[in-house]
Amino acid sequence: MLGVALSIVVMLLAAAWLGWQVATWRKTVEVTATTSFPTYGARLGDPHVTVTALNTGKSPVTVSRWGLRFPDGQVIVLINDLPWSAPLPHRLDHSADGKWYIPTEDVKKQSKTHGVRYQDLTAYVELADGRTIDARQRGIGWK
Repeated sequence: MLGVALSIVVMLLAAAWLGWQVATWRKTVEVTATTSFPTYGARLGDPHVTVTALNTGKSPVTVSRWGLRFPDGQVIVLINDLPWSAPLPHRLDHSADGKWYIPTEDVKKQSKTHGVRYQDLTAYVELADGRTIDARQRGIGWK
């Protein structure tokens, strides 16, 4: 009887350990939108929206697209990425991040054209495996 109980406890511990291993190796990405200001020597540039993808999982992931989505599902398309944006596709190893930029003024104009507040946009990235990861918080990091 004691042997059966011990076997059950060992199997439960093994299952918990395996579950933890799967959870920590899972492909997890966090997306945020913030405001940044490029610098040109001593001159401060115009504000830009920075969309950041951070790999919080232990296995690498690849970002194939990024953007800002309006509440109705339409997206802002940036035809030519800014030179300081990460190239796409972009591989993110464990704890690595990628950053992509768009001028804040362009985002505000697009929002006005769509009749939407820029605070209601959602930053997102699309991964090479087909998943789309949205930022937890809406907005572009600009008040």
